[in-house]
Amino acid sequence: MNINDFVILPGSKTGTSVRLKAKTVRELKLEKEQLETENKEMEKKLRQLQSNMSREKEERKKSSAYRWKSGQAGPMTVQARVFSQSKENNSKV
Repeated sequence: MNINDFVILPGSKTGTSVRLKAKTVRELKLEKEQLETENKEMEKKLRQLQSNMSREKEERKKSSAYRWKSGQAGPMTVQARVFSQSKENNSKV
């Protein structure tokens, strides 16, 4: 007999154990292996995601010169004036 074949049931008398069915033990071992495999796959995906995100972050830092910055007041360009006038005209109709 293997000591792993026994489990102490909660609420039972101290020291009382019940022998687990062999099928249940096999199922538990199989489930444990499946969970370990899934865990390894998820960790791999997480590392991949983290590396992709850090690479994209570096790319954004390099191209920050082309990034639009809000809150900067300045004279409107000719294209912006034409666009805003056409938008006003559309709303009047």
